[in-house]
Amino acid sequence: MFSNVLIGAMPRFGKTFALRVLLLACALDPTAQLRIFELKGTGDLSPMEGCAHRYASGADDTTLEQAMESLREIYTELDRRSKRIRELPRELCPENKVTPQLSARRDLGLFPIVLGLDECQELFSHPDFKDEADRLATGIIKRGPAMGIILILATQRPDAKSLPTGVSANVGTRFCLRVMGQTENDMVLGTSAYKNGIRATTFTQKDKGIGYLVGAGDEAQIVRSAYLDAPAAEAIAARARALREAAGSLSGHALGETDEPQARASRSVLGNVAAVFAPGEDRLWSDIIAARLTEQWPTTYLGFSPATLAAALKPYGLKPAQVWGTDPQTGEGRNRRGYHRDAITTAWETAERRRHGGPHGDSE
Repeated sequence: MFSNVLIGAMPRFGKTFALRVLLLACALDPTAQLRIFELKGTGDLSPMEGCAHRYASGADDTTLEQAMESLREIYTELDRRSKRIRELPRELCPENKVTPQLSARRDLGLFPIVLGLDECQELFSHPDFKDEADRLATGIIKRGPAMGIILILATQRPDAKSLPTGVSANVGTRFCLRVMGQTENDMVLGTSAYKNGIRATTFTQKDKGIGYLVGAGDEAQIVRSAYLDAPAAEAIAARARALREAAGSLSGHALGETDEPQARASRSVLGNVAAVFAPGEDRLWSDIIAARLTEQWPTTYLGFSPATLAAALKPYGLKPAQVWGTDPQTGEGRNRRGYHRDAITTAWETAERRRHGGPHGDSE
């Protein structure tokens, strides 16, 4: 379990089915917390929804922002877990890393966390999210396995623009089904794999579900993933949910919970942005808003930037514009991209009216 996984293939050759097999296996461990984001939007991973702490399906910015929020939460969790591990008695944690025995103890908060991202290229190539997603995912991939946290990534576009090298270079287990070129082959299987004869380009139309597996053994292997159709996947997921109910480990989305502190803050980003305007300030630059959000709510807005601010406000019809302000470093006035307070508060009030009872705010 202590290994990140990368799955790559051209469309229609079994990538999502292979991902589903692994996530169903994780679901059958009732101690593991699942966070599943299917960024194609077809619902291929929906059987696990009833077991997932976080789940979303879609190709829209709202779903991408939810995936980013989980990356931020998990990145923050790295520091909490490293501190917890340092504090444990030597006889309980002699190697300073999470073991199956430690992860099974719910009181320690070191249970496995599995983040599954299908079509991860949508996140890593998004103009507003790509830099932050690269930084967070790379950090999680490097530090996470020792702390019981793993990423399982799947992509149909394994190229340099869609899969950051910091991510692909640090994944321990790689599964490459059919791809068309050397670049895609080596992005998934590792540098020089093609040169060394490990070539997923040789698979044909008949080889769906078959690929090269690297990192699971001493040598690269050609393997076939188990074929689980939707009814089989739903039956396994139902068993997994029953195991979790018996263990008392269902949480978050699986329980229908949407009112956790992080979720509240995410939903009320407009209110939070409005709150960081000081009395008398009618406009602010984006970088100042992002910095104040991070200062006020460090866990929720960890790593927030002008780009992520723009992505968070875009669903409300708000876009950054040139606003006049004073540079705190030089004291000089100039135009930079930012937001007007009136636009933020108007959008917030409109969103609140809709949330509490329709377009006019009437509720029964």
